[in-house]
Amino acid sequence: MSLNIPEMRLKVLRRRLLDGEPLVAARIAEEFDVSLDTVRRDLIALEASGEARRVRGGALRPAVPAEPMEARMLKTQPALPGIARKALALCQGRKTLLLDGGTTVLALAHVLEPERGLLVVTPSPWVAVACQPKGIEVLMLGGKLSAGGGISVGLDTEAQLHDLAADMAILGACGLDAAFGMSSDDALEAGVKRAMARAAAATVVLADRSKLGQRARHRTLPAAAIDHLVTDADPAEVEDLRAAGLEVHHA
Repeated sequence: MSLNIPEMRLKVLRRRLLDGEPLVAARIAEEFDVSLDTVRRDLIALEASGEARRVRGGALRPAVPAEPMEARMLKTQPALPGIARKALALCQGRKTLLLDGGTTVLALAHVLEPERGLLVVTPSPWVAVACQPKGIEVLMLGGKLSAGGGISVGLDTEAQLHDLAADMAILGACGLDAAFGMSSDDALEAGVKRAMARAAAATVVLADRSKLGQRARHRTLPAAAIDHLVTDADPAEVEDLRAAGLEVHHA
């Protein structure tokens, strides 16, 4: 394969974007033995076709709204068990846990161990059903069930969180970017996640590498409001998030 041919370079870059890999212009120029201007033209072409979103120093795969919860639950997601096991260690000794919805947080709920005095508060019926049969006390937040994230949303749901003091909020993310922060596809879901973070002494975000560097429609939390990130990404992929103050735990 000759990387001097634009079509060949674009083919390689498309495949990397589909794999969730960020495109760093300087690294690509060195690897492909082409100029930075050539790489920039390639990235502009990918952005024009809707296949990439250019950022400072490179490009990322554009954020695509997540499928409904029911559809995502049917798919195999290899990163989730490792992220769940790593997040479980952060839960030890916490007595009041706020668990968000989504498949990554649900994976944690499936391995969460019952402890004396533990209370799980959640807007997700799937998380509640995963916890309750194990003898974990569950407080289910009511409200209108969102189609995408499968959590209760709305002002009534947020109001239930105003008078709660939790040890830790564990949230799922549609996107997580050092500059933009954590983001969500749905504005009402974003509101509930913000309320969960406000009600907790510490905030943890669970996100596989495909979510990193992505910006979903609605900013949910600035990076400064997040204490911990649990991810399957390599250390080099989270340097900017660590620099923003997040404590990163690698699954």
